[in-house]
Amino acid sequence: MKHQFRGNLKAYYCGDCADWLYHAKVRLYQADPRAEVTVLAVASEKDTFHLRSKEELKALDKRLIAEAETDAQGNFTFVFDDEKTGYKGGPVEIDFACDTLPLDIRQRDTLKPKAEGPLQFHITTLQPTWKGGIREQQDVVTAYWEYAIPHRFWCNILRLFGLYVICGQVNDCKGKQPVGGVKVSAFDVDLIQDDPLGYGITANDGHFKIYYTIADYSHTIFSWLNVEWPAGPDVYFRIEAADGTVLLNENRQRGHDRDRANLSNCFCIDFCVECPKGSLVAGLTAPSGCYDGSFQLLNGKYIPITGTASGCGMERYELALLWDGTDTIANSIVYADTAGNPDTSLSQGNHSVFNGPLGFIDLQKAIENAGARVATSTSFTVQLDAYSGNGSTAHATISFQLDTAEVYIKNIGGRTAPDVLNPAEQLHVGDNPAADLGTVGGSVGVYGAARVYGCSNEQIKEYALYYKKDDFGSAQPPTGPQYNASANGWTQICHVDYSSYSTFTPAELIGNNELPGPLSRLTNSGFYTYQMPVYFPLLHTWIHIPTPKLNPSSWGTGASGRYSVLLEVADTGGSYYYDIQRVWVDNETITGIITKIGDQPPCTDLYMRDRNGNFKTIDIKGIAFDPLIIATDFSAPTSDNFDFYRMVIQKQSSVSAPPQLVHSTSPVPARPALAPVEGSLTSFNLANLDMATNPAGWPMDQLLAEGTSCNYNFILYVQDKTIVSEYTNHNNGNYYFPVKIINGNEP
Repeated sequence: MKHQFRGNLKAYYCGDCADWLYHAKVRLYQADPRAEVTVLAVASEKDTFHLRSKEELKALDKRLIAEAETDAQGNFTFVFDDEKTGYKGGPVEIDFACDTLPLDIRQRDTLKPKAEGPLQFHITTLQPTWKGGIREQQDVVTAYWEYAIPHRFWCNILRLFGLYVICGQVNDCKGKQPVGGVKVSAFDVDLIQDDPLGYGITANDGHFKIYYTIADYSHTIFSWLNVEWPAGPDVYFRIEAADGTVLLNENRQRGHDRDRANLSNCFCIDFCVECPKGSLVAGLTAPSGCYDGSFQLLNGKYIPITGTASGCGMERYELALLWDGTDTIANSIVYADTAGNPDTSLSQGNHSVFNGPLGFIDLQKAIENAGARVATSTSFTVQLDAYSGNGSTAHATISFQLDTAEVYIKNIGGRTAPDVLNPAEQLHVGDNPAADLGTVGGSVGVYGAARVYGCSNEQIKEYALYYKKDDFGSAQPPTGPQYNASANGWTQICHVDYSSYSTFTPAELIGNNELPGPLSRLTNSGFYTYQMPVYFPLLHTWIHIPTPKLNPSSWGTGASGRYSVLLEVADTGGSYYYDIQRVWVDNETITGIITKIGDQPPCTDLYMRDRNGNFKTIDIKGIAFDPLIIATDFSAPTSDNFDFYRMVIQKQSSVSAPPQLVHSTSPVPARPALAPVEGSLTSFNLANLDMATNPAGWPMDQLLAEGTSCNYNFILYVQDKTIVSEYTNHNNGNYYFPVKIINGNEP
C-alpha cells in the first residue's frame, strides 16, 4: 500500500499578515514508541512546537519516513510505500527544517538575512486520517494536513535570522476602500542620520510588506561605529503615489513615540490616505524593437508586455493590441496574474504593477486575427489604460515590429500540403485535408514560400532545399541557430545565396527574386539576368535594365519510398527558419500485358463458335500490376498506389469508339502478390461481336456478319495514381494483342 500525505505550511507575523513557507524541508517520522503517543497526538501545537536539540536529531534518524520541500505557496507532498518504510498507518511526528530563511522574498535583491541554519523545528504529533485503500478499491491512501505557525513562534524564528518585517494596509480615508499601487517607505530615526529600512508596493487589497535586517538600521557615518542609539528601530513612514505625489509624510519625531520606538521584528500597521486626481501612472517598457514572428513559433508563443500601471486608488488596467497603430486586434491579449504569469481567465489587470509584467501578446492569435493585413505591415502598438475609483486615468503606448518569415513547402510535383504548419503533414491530391493522400515521381518542382519581411533591418540572406529517405522519421529543426543538415544525412537539392552575386546588390536580388507563398518555385539553382524594358515618358524611350531572376530546376526524386524534404531559410540577422514536408515517392515500373486470349497466342485465328455452333466465352490472361512503394505496406492510397486497368476491343478499319471489355481497380495478380505474374484479366463472350444478334448493342462497324472475318486488337491500358514529373501517371502506354476473329464454327 502506498501513502500520499499532502499539506501546507504558512506563518503569521501579526494580525492577518502571513507568508507561505518556501523551500522548507518537511520531515515525517514514525512516532516515538516510548512516548505517550495518545497524549501527544491530541496536544495543542503551542505545547509541542520547539527547536530540536542535537540529541533529539540523532535519535530521529532511524524513524524518518519521508522528506518533502514546500513550494512557493507552502504546499508539499509525501508519497511513500509502507513496505519500504515499515509505516503501518499510526501517528507520525511532523517537523520542518531550514538551512536558510524559508521565504520567497523578491522585494529587495540586497536583502541578506544572516544564515543560522540548519535548524529543525518540531510542530506536532499527528494521527493522519487516511482515506481510500482496499475498501474503496484503491492502491493509495491519502491524508491532508495544514498548519499556520503562530506569530509568537514565527517571529522568534525570524529573529534567529535577523529578519524584521513590517506588515500593513493602506485604505482610502473617505471611501475606506483599499488603495493599491502606492509606495510605503519606512525609516529609522537615528542619532546621527536616519536609516531607510525599505519599502513595499501595496497590492490591490492595499496590503504591503517591508522586509529589513538589523544591518539596515545600524548604519552610521562612521565605519568604526555600527550601533543603534537608542537600541532598536524607531520607525516613521512616507507614502507616495506612483507619480511621486506624497500622500503621507510623517514627521521623523513620530518614531520616538511609544508605539513606534524600539519595534519588535514583527510589526503591523494600517494607514489611510486621500488619493488626489491625476495620481495614476501608466508606462510601457516592452515590447519594442523587432520580434521573431515566424509561423513555426506562433503556437503558444507569448511576447511579454512590461511596464507600470499603478497609483493611488488604482482599480484596474486594460491592454489592447493595435495593428499598424489603427485597428484593434481582438483576443490577442493575455493578462498577467500577481506572480507575473499568463492567466487566460483574466479580462483586465486586477493589481498594481510597478516596472513589471502587465500581460502578454498571444502571437498566434495576433497574426491570425490581423489576417492578410500583416502582408502589408507587421507594425503593432500596445495600448495601456489605467483607471482609479476617483475617475483618474492614465494612458501609454509602445510600438514594435514582427520579423515575419514565410517559410513553408506547399506543393511538390503537383501534390499539395493543406496544412503547411504541421510538420507531420503528408501531401494530398488536393488542397483539402479530407482529400486522398498523393504520390509523386520522376523529376518534380518544389513550391512554397521563402521570404523574410517585417522588420526593416531583416531580409532574406539565403535558402536551401534538402531531401532524405527516412520513412518520415526526421524531426523539423527549430527556428534559431543553423541546423547542420548535411551532417545529419540530408542531401541538398539546391541552394540560393542572395549575397554571392557581385553583379547585383542583395537588395536588388531580394527585390526581384522574392519567393512569397504559396506557390513560388523553390527549386532554383541560381540566378540569371534578363533585360526588363522600362519606359521613361520624359525621354520618350525604352531602357532595358538588367534584372536578376531565378533559374528554375527540379528534384529528381529517386528510389521509391517515404522521403522528407527540408526547406532552410536564413535572414540577415543570423536566424534560420525551417519547414519539413513528408513525400511519398513512387518510381516503380508499372506492367500491362496481355499474354493469351482463349489460350491462343497473338496473330492467330480465333473462331467465335465451337464445333456445335455455340458462341464461345474466352478467358483473357495477362498482367496489370503496379509494385508497392514499400513491399510490405499494403496501405492505400500511398504504398498501394494502383489506380485501374481497362481493356477495349477494336475492329480494324472501324471508326467508332472501341467497346470496353473491363474496367477494374484491382491489380492482376491480386494483392497480396508482390510480383507480376500471369492471371485472368477478364472473360469475354464472343457473341457480343455477332452482327445478326448484337446482344451488347455495340456499333455495327465493330461487329462481324456470319461467315466473315477481320483483324481485331485487344488493347490493355494500366495506370497508377502517381503524378510523374508533374505531367501524367505511370502507365503501360497501351498494350496491343492482335488476333483474326472469324464468325464461324471451329473446324
